[in-house]
Amino acid sequence: MLRHYFPRFVDWLKALRDPRKRPELCTYPVEYVLMTALLMFCGQCGSRRRLGRKLVGGRMGGNIWRLIGRAYSDVTLHTDTMNNVMSELDPQELEKLIAAVFTELRTRRVLDRFRFDRMLTVAVDATQVFSSKKPHCDHCTHQTSNGVTTYFHNVLAAKVVTALGLVVPLAFEFIENPGKEYDKQDCEKKAWRRLAAKIRELFPRLKINLVGDGLYAEEPTFNECEEAGWNFMITLTDKDLPTVNAQLPTNRDDWTATRSRRVTGRSKPVNRKAVRRTVHWKTPVTYHGQIVHVIEMEETDKEGNRVYYNKWITNVKPNEQNALDLAQTGRLRWRIENEGTNTQKNGGYEMGHLYGTKERAWKNYYLVLQIGQLLNDLTRFGDYIQKITGDRRATFEAVYGTMRQFAEQLVAHLRDRLPVFREPGCGPAQQIRLARL
Repeated sequence: MLRHYFPRFVDWLKALRDPRKRPELCTYPVEYVLMTALLMFCGQCGSRRRLGRKLVGGRMGGNIWRLIGRAYSDVTLHTDTMNNVMSELDPQELEKLIAAVFTELRTRRVLDRFRFDRMLTVAVDATQVFSSKKPHCDHCTHQTSNGVTTYFHNVLAAKVVTALGLVVPLAFEFIENPGKEYDKQDCEKKAWRRLAAKIRELFPRLKINLVGDGLYAEEPTFNECEEAGWNFMITLTDKDLPTVNAQLPTNRDDWTATRSRRVTGRSKPVNRKAVRRTVHWKTPVTYHGQIVHVIEMEETDKEGNRVYYNKWITNVKPNEQNALDLAQTGRLRWRIENEGTNTQKNGGYEMGHLYGTKERAWKNYYLVLQIGQLLNDLTRFGDYIQKITGDRRATFEAVYGTMRQFAEQLVAHLRDRLPVFREPGCGPAQQIRLARL
């Protein structure tokens, strides 16, 4: 996957600013350290201690040297050394790496077929990386309930979400207090202002469909999107924006228009029976003098029971041609929670384990995790396995079963064998494509 999608990946690692005072005197260059951390997540080792066991007595350490373009060597990195580097490395360096990874996918047009209105859909959501009853550092945010104070670190993530299930990291902003002295704690809304500015700075020509939960149903977010030329599709609950909800007729027949269709076969929702999908929309609606639109989608089974409902506010005018696709775009927001956060916490990556507590370590491990999951998912959703086996039935699930089983085989392969690592452009060409929806 690295050779195919990111042929310059090792060069990107080498270009990162090494935090050590005399890196030229160090046994392990920064690209070796980061490749080791990346394989820890790709292999779903679960902790630095488990990774250390995999590195001892096998060929994994030597294969990492080969992955970064060096000769095989039995000299193997200790995970404490890796943690020392991760504690000092500036997280902005890894944010630049993630930006380079996304830009490469964008340049290669890998994500083009997931566009709506010629834009990629980006979901934003905050997640808690870890919490403790004791303060971790001066930057911890905290909350007191029933006399008990909990300290935690959160991060606000922006990721490209797709109907296929592939989630691509875009940009991140850590939610943390500036130090011991501050007037108000940092929060998700403040972090969103910084994150929006970061996205515009990193990708000045990128236009997106922004999807988010009800927290982003606010005038500043709408203005930010209008200024940047972005579409927005924000969840609207009955408690949000009362002046907007007051303009929505109680009788759905009085809304602007309705479109409905039967959803069966491969297009039906996962693990559900065939449903009827109905979309209503009301346009125009005004909010603080701004023209917006409201769209809602309901799914019912053949007995007429509701199995799904949601409502959004958007700056894209719905019509007969785009209403169903617009609603489906808003619905993609849950991908960042399920395929993103939930998978990283409970799908083998152990995000809540906190791989390092010193200084910046936890931030850097979190950022490397994003790339590790992306590489695994590109393998999972691609057709490379079918092409190298010549069998269309050789899907990822048929060959490996689950991602955990794949990760175990990946680590075992690197530990016990000397696989062939071809340089970009060498060996038989293989065009990897993502699976069809």
